[in-house]
Amino acid sequence: MGIELIGACVYCASVLFGVDMPLRPGLAGELGFSYSTLARKYDSATAQKDVSDVTPKFVLVGMGNNRQPAGDLGAGTPAWQWQVLLALAPSHDEQARRANTDNPQITATGTGRYENFAGIGRIPIGQRDSVEVAIERRDDIATDTVNVGLSDHSISEQRTISAERLDFAAGWRHRWPNFEASAAFRYVNARGGVDEAGSSNDGSGNLFGAELEARWRRDRWTLVLHAERVAGSLSVQQASLPDFQQNQLKADASLAALRWSVGYSWPRNDLVLAMTYDREELPFSPLAVLGTESVAYDAGFRPDSSVKEIFWDLSYRHAFAERLRVRASLRMAWGNETMTLVDTHGGPSRTLAVKRDGDFGGGLSNFLGSPELTFAITAELFLGGGSN
Repeated sequence: MGIELIGACVYCASVLFGVDMPLRPGLAGELGFSYSTLARKYDSATAQKDVSDVTPKFVLVGMGNNRQPAGDLGAGTPAWQWQVLLALAPSHDEQARRANTDNPQITATGTGRYENFAGIGRIPIGQRDSVEVAIERRDDIATDTVNVGLSDHSISEQRTISAERLDFAAGWRHRWPNFEASAAFRYVNARGGVDEAGSSNDGSGNLFGAELEARWRRDRWTLVLHAERVAGSLSVQQASLPDFQQNQLKADASLAALRWSVGYSWPRNDLVLAMTYDREELPFSPLAVLGTESVAYDAGFRPDSSVKEIFWDLSYRHAFAERLRVRASLRMAWGNETMTLVDTHGGPSRTLAVKRDGDFGGGLSNFLGSPELTFAITAELFLGGGSN
């Protein structure tokens, strides 16, 4: 499983069948931890900066077993495999929009929890083929205290932010010498929303699609190209002051990603560099709600989010002993989001140009910006077995 299981982004790409580094045949356990961020920033026309982020700190535990294909068939994925992973994290929310002559300050802080898990199974069909099934769930729920226009350390209201993505995939993989290709059916159940004292905006529903992957291996090099997309219609429920009249509608949604990676292996070491282009079209709020959005929801607007983001992943693994390998992974992401606020009372819509980054300032961030960051350390302990 990729780094997305221990990342802050719930709706980003989910590479269910991905294997980026060579797997040792046999039974192995995995233990790790990570720090991750998802950050959003909006600069209004009145030069009022609004920033928000969520930062989970994961503990990862897992177990798996695999058997490799015969000879030089394929390019790194097992012919037979089972694997289960559990990632749990407390999370912290932080949002701030300082007051100016046109608008009051809005601040929020809160805590939440991520409860993620994943499982994968492969069954060989002859020497060259495998049937693959996978399931993955990413979930976050948080409660924030919000201050609108009051003095520091005052509380106006509470809000609850929820986000969940449940993936299921079933596919077929065929192998040639040093090459393999796969295709799979994808189903995603997506849920999310923001519930406040003055409004509620929630959406849920089913998305359907497919994923394709091609892998090529030569000597110590491995190249991978992966594409996935799901789309469908979600049910949206909206209500706000003064009467909390329920408005229900159907809205289009889609999740898509294109990923390539290149890996190099030598005795006791493995190195992988990957890039993912990710797109999310969702009729509800993502995580890290902005103060500007919160006030708009209470005024009767509903969200429609469109995100384009690029992730760069770098992973390095070293074998410290025959049965122990340790891996360090770094992810940096930059992106833009168009948040359309639709007036449910029939007035004109508003559009917010939101940056998917933080606002830390100074030093390297003056050159790179402030990317969303995920850093992880995992250790793999080989327990036995391993015959093909």
